[in-house]
Amino acid sequence: MHIYSFLSASMALILAGCGNPVGSPKVESEIQHTAVAPGERVLDGRFDDWAESEHAHADGRWVWLRFEPQTRPTQAIQAAPYSTRVRIDADMKATTGRSMEMPRGGDEAMHEQPQGVDVLIAFSPINELGELGIGTGVERYDADGSGEEIGHAAMGVACLPTYASEQYELRLDRLGPGSDVLPASGQIGVIVDQVDAKGTTLWSERFVVELPERDSEQGVLDAALPERAADGVRVMSANVLFSSPLKTPEPFKRVLDATKPDVILYQEWFRSERAQVEGWLKQYAGDAWELHFPDEGAGVAIATRHPILARYDEVLPPSGEGRPARACAALIETDAGELLAISVHLKCCGSAGSDEDLTRIDQAKAINAFIDWVHEQHPDAMVVIAGDFNLVGSRTPLEVMARGLGVNGDDLEPAQVRVLGDSTAVTWVDAKSRFGPGRLDWMLYDGSRSALGKAFMLDTRVLSDAALLSMGLERDDSEASDHLPMVVELGRRE
Repeated sequence: MHIYSFLSASMALILAGCGNPVGSPKVESEIQHTAVAPGERVLDGRFDDWAESEHAHADGRWVWLRFEPQTRPTQAIQAAPYSTRVRIDADMKATTGRSMEMPRGGDEAMHEQPQGVDVLIAFSPINELGELGIGTGVERYDADGSGEEIGHAAMGVACLPTYASEQYELRLDRLGPGSDVLPASGQIGVIVDQVDAKGTTLWSERFVVELPERDSEQGVLDAALPERAADGVRVMSANVLFSSPLKTPEPFKRVLDATKPDVILYQEWFRSERAQVEGWLKQYAGDAWELHFPDEGAGVAIATRHPILARYDEVLPPSGEGRPARACAALIETDAGELLAISVHLKCCGSAGSDEDLTRIDQAKAINAFIDWVHEQHPDAMVVIAGDFNLVGSRTPLEVMARGLGVNGDDLEPAQVRVLGDSTAVTWVDAKSRFGPGRLDWMLYDGSRSALGKAFMLDTRVLSDAALLSMGLERDDSEASDHLPMVVELGRRE
């Protein structure tokens, strides 16, 4: 489970140091007409699938937007000292929907005509008290301008990266239950802006998106689980949401049977005794599994069907009085050779530069130094680090943890893992949360010692009935945790 912290009022003072200070807003008013572009899109917080000047793409199922805000300093979009808004005019009529002033700049004649907003998506939204909030809000408006909060899940709103970035990509589901406000085909007008708590524009851009004919129904995702490699090791990272397998074991049992991992890096076996977790593994995974669970309060554990050669309890210093360090490691003998496996659950909450973010950076430094120390004794061991990195501030913890640990001083590499059958790398989903889907879980591996093979995340909610039946899964299995299981195969690099 992930909990974002509330922003303190003092965070608003950061705006005074922005590149576009209050009172001198930078407004880009050029309208860009973006045609449907060929090629696949993946919502992963990377932008190599976008042309340099491309800001929008649409197909029968999805609307994709890319924007590069100029407000500085950058902050995680769902917990920022300013609000980022996506204003959609679905019928291209200024007289319907909520009337919102056009941003200043450029064509002043256009500014005289307000935008008729039919959908407003707000990250770090401004609440009724005129204060900046956290998370993602989605509101749709009737023709007369009356509004209704519908929640991010109603339109399948997802935006990555989850950490502070100079650009973001956003995906909307045209077949979501709240997306009937969008036309079946034709143009929609989009304004993306950033405003402070008073509504003063800090930055904006606007463009028109051409929507092709909408799909008549959701595509059937008849994806199949990849076959296991004969000479590799299959590693799964699994956040089990406050020891949920003890309360509802069946979904976790089905996922375990379907994915067939060799090593499981667990997080959130909270408030569970070691004997309880060992008993669960014996009952639902089999007698062949070993468990490394050094601290019952930390919730991190490693389970494997292979021999454990060495167990490491102290990978990180404690997080504070009464708060154990949430990381453990084990050296495992696998079919692909020795594997140093580390399960992590970094400090949650905060924003870029916050105390929580600095703690994550310190934790990353400690893990990096630990791996360097183990490599002195086991120079050929492969490395995998996985778990809930909680990158809701800066990306720096990931970069620091990966730095210089390869054979020739190369960095560890983040595994690029997609949801099976879907074009997204989202790892955390909670439809009822104020926060939209995010990428909180990561897996780093040593590309100088091992090769990345098959990789996937599993979300049973997006798969067809036939696919679920073939895998022995049920539709609601992914509801058992708010994190998706991440699975990769590693093979020895010769």
